[in-house]
Amino acid sequence: MNNIINTNKGMYAEEIVNRTISYYLQSNVGLIEKRNIPFKIIRAMENNMFVGKLLDKSLVDYTGFINDKHVEFEVKETSDDKFALNKIKPHQLDYLLRCLKTKILAFVIIYFHKHEQFFVLPISWIAKHLEQKNKTIPYQEIKNNCLSLPIIYPGIIDLEQAINVISK
Repeated sequence: MNNIINTNKGMYAEEIVNRTISYYLQSNVGLIEKRNIPFKIIRAMENNMFVGKLLDKSLVDYTGFINDKHVEFEVKETSDDKFALNKIKPHQLDYLLRCLKTKILAFVIIYFHKHEQFFVLPISWIAKHLEQKNKTIPYQEIKNNCLSLPIIYPGIIDLEQAINVISK
């Protein structure tokens, strides 16, 4: 697993989440989809490459249902011992906060490369840090206050259990 992490740090967490949601779909646990980025192809190039233009800001990475619970979430990674809150774009934060107001489970999944650990950060918890004008949240604080997402099968995190816990 370490080779996967080192070769593509920017996509490791999303790859694990994608494997997890595929497993959940096959197991009839949930239906979560990765949103596509809205863009317009301007010019086709060689080898299936394109030049394109973003049409609009996308919402968050993932949307769907697990065990009859509607979820909306973003996936982020960090190589530091802290999570910089500016990694969540303002439009993503606004969207997640609106979800929270309508009783949709809204959260961010963070992967810490140094610790090889995933966590679920409820958007309500993140909002409290933003209200206090915090720019970062230390790893230790996240570890002490947020739910860890263990890898329960090669390439699969226990997102179902986390959702059951944060939905109570």
